[in-house]
Amino acid sequence: MEIVITKISSEEHKVEILRQDGSKESTILNSRSFLRHDFAHFAVEAEVPIKLGYWGFVASGGSLSGEGIAGKDIALAETLSGPVQTLMRIDAVLDRYFALLQRTLPQLATLELAERIFNRARSLTGHWRATPFGGSMSIAWEG
Repeated sequence: MEIVITKISSEEHKVEILRQDGSKESTILNSRSFLRHDFAHFAVEAEVPIKLGYWGFVASGGSLSGEGIAGKDIALAETLSGPVQTLMRIDAVLDRYFALLQRTLPQLATLELAERIFNRARSLTGHWRATPFGGSMSIAWEG
């Protein structure tokens, strides 16, 4: 699935998705409320074995609104994404990501996993910051 995020203003962005089956969906969101959280979900779900978190749900045909999403994968994705969003906001160091994983996912917590989430979160944030108003960034969801 391709995710295209367009920077409309400092307050809003547009999310467009193109699924493997050719279906499309888009929505305009408040950046302060949603952007960092969506990036945190992407970073976590791309690196932790979560198949039907938010982005996997959307890729499989679920609505961008998240309506109807349920199950253990989304519960795990939310458990990790909320704190990762906070770590992104404060520009936390790698050790903080590792400590979060040790607390919330001890059975999978490794420094390597923490580093992958950390690097992906930083990459998404940096890409967004470099995106000019009216410009778009494209992200491939492989899940």
